[in-house]
Amino acid sequence: MNSFKFTASAPEANLRRLLMIRGLFLLMVCATLGYCFWQLQLPLAYRSILWVLTAMTVVSIASLVQLHASQRTSELAFFTQLLIDVVAVSLLLFFAGGADNPFVSYYLVPLCIAAATLPRHFTWPLVLISLLLYSSLIFFKIPLPDIAPHHSHGSPRGFSNISIHTIGMWINFLFSALLISYFVLAMATSLRRQDAALAELKEDRLRDDQLMALATLAAGTAHDLGTPLTTIKALLHEMQSEYVQAPRPGTDQGLELKNDLELLQNQVSHCTTTLQQLNRQAGELKDGILPLNDLRQQCSKIIDNWMLLRPEVEARVHWDDLAPQVQVRWQPTVAHSISNLLNNAADANPKGIAVDVHWTREKLTLQIHDKGPGIEPELAQDLGKAFVTHKGQGRGLGLFLTRAAIKRYGGEVTIAGHPQQGTLTTLTLPLHPGGQESQS
Repeated sequence: MNSFKFTASAPEANLRRLLMIRGLFLLMVCATLGYCFWQLQLPLAYRSILWVLTAMTVVSIASLVQLHASQRTSELAFFTQLLIDVVAVSLLLFFAGGADNPFVSYYLVPLCIAAATLPRHFTWPLVLISLLLYSSLIFFKIPLPDIAPHHSHGSPRGFSNISIHTIGMWINFLFSALLISYFVLAMATSLRRQDAALAELKEDRLRDDQLMALATLAAGTAHDLGTPLTTIKALLHEMQSEYVQAPRPGTDQGLELKNDLELLQNQVSHCTTTLQQLNRQAGELKDGILPLNDLRQQCSKIIDNWMLLRPEVEARVHWDDLAPQVQVRWQPTVAHSISNLLNNAADANPKGIAVDVHWTREKLTLQIHDKGPGIEPELAQDLGKAFVTHKGQGRGLGLFLTRAAIKRYGGEVTIAGHPQQGTLTTLTLPLHPGGQESQS
């Protein structure tokens, strides 16, 4: 679990850990240097080594100050810090016997950290740089006979100054660096994917809970509306009967009352039909029965119903005549989602709406361009969340439910300002047997 947190943490948190590791390394080197000076009395280039340690300390302090000031860093900056460690270790080894120094294995520490925290396009360059620096220390170094391998190890032909022990250490480092980088990088990548999948699963679960709450509320509301609508419809029928029997039904006031009663009757009938359709669709979903419809007819029906309910709309609908014939089984939520997007465009400006519908056998793309006031880029990023809206009286639930429904079927809804005027809404929905649709 701890390794998972280390892998999934942000670069700034990893940088703090790296600076702590670097501090421990500096303390270890200083203690070793003091022991070599006072106890072993080794002939080391102490002044040069102290300059390297001082430079590493200054870099660490500057990094801490910068991290405290901004609290943010990038993967490139973290890679640079690891590269500084690799170069600094190479300089220390150069002044202390080169590749014969037993501390040469410390090269693996930055490589492990890089493999666990950085993507492969940062890790493999660091592996290559470390390997080149290690190899150069075999030939370029300040020799230290006290720590060099014993001469009985021998030397291969053509490498009289290099022992077999040193070559074996180099080969061991090569395989260790490659294996550690490959497997740690693979495990870290897997952990990052699991982290992203868990975060997405958590977001989906939260959205499902919100949808369940809204669906329960909608079901209860539909049930509660049934009885009042029946009562209103009966009363309107009685009022129309009384109007026919009125003594002066032909006057202007009487005609106006007649028109109002007919309008109310039509609206109540529409509400009743909508509730009946909702109950029928719920029954179909419960039984798992979804009708198979032609995609063009399905989209045309949705758009025609929208224009019928919004008579003030002036829309131009463009159909792709070259699109193939595709059969789909759509959940009712898909049709409702498309209707919500169309209604949002009509609410912005009912005049001059352009609707483009085209599809392939794999994907449906529907674009809606309205001539409304448009939306700010900052608000466009948050649209689709619950209770976020650009309408003065809206609640933001329509677009939230639309995006949630479309995403459940593998689709996507994007909203952006149009270069000319208004807003461009784009819906993409996959058409494949694995989703909610079935194509011919």
